[in-house]
Amino acid sequence: MEEFLVTLRRHAGVLGIKPDAGLDDALVRLGGVLGRLAETLAVEYVGPYVGLGSGREAFCLAVRAHTEAPGVQVWGARVCSAEPHSHLRAHWELARVARLRKPVVAQALPAFLAGYYQAVVKAGKADTRPARRLLELSEALSAPP
Repeated sequence: MEEFLVTLRRHAGVLGIKPDAGLDDALVRLGGVLGRLAETLAVEYVGPYVGLGSGREAFCLAVRAHTEAPGVQVWGARVCSAEPHSHLRAHWELARVARLRKPVVAQALPAFLAGYYQAVVKAGKADTRPARRLLELSEALSAPP
């Protein structure tokens, strides 16, 4: 198993692990992989909430074509505003969230990847190479640490 997946699985499966440089690097790597897969698959998915405290439902993980600048859209996974009026406005790349939010994002990743894969299946793209890679990522994070 790739080292970044081992790191993510450890942080996703064990409560109380403090974010470190290894998690930062793993989230950068996962963000890059998901960006490439998302661009090829072109399937939107809105996943688990990743807000903090009483604002848990204020932010969620989402894969879609995010507006990075006026007229520039980039497919990828981002932490987005979940408020209905915000239209899933992207706030942060996975690795750029604040230190307090990183454990919440890491713990949401297994459900996020599993849900994203199911969205790809529903879109009729399960037999593609990117979908198989997404399934590998999902299974790697769903395995016990």
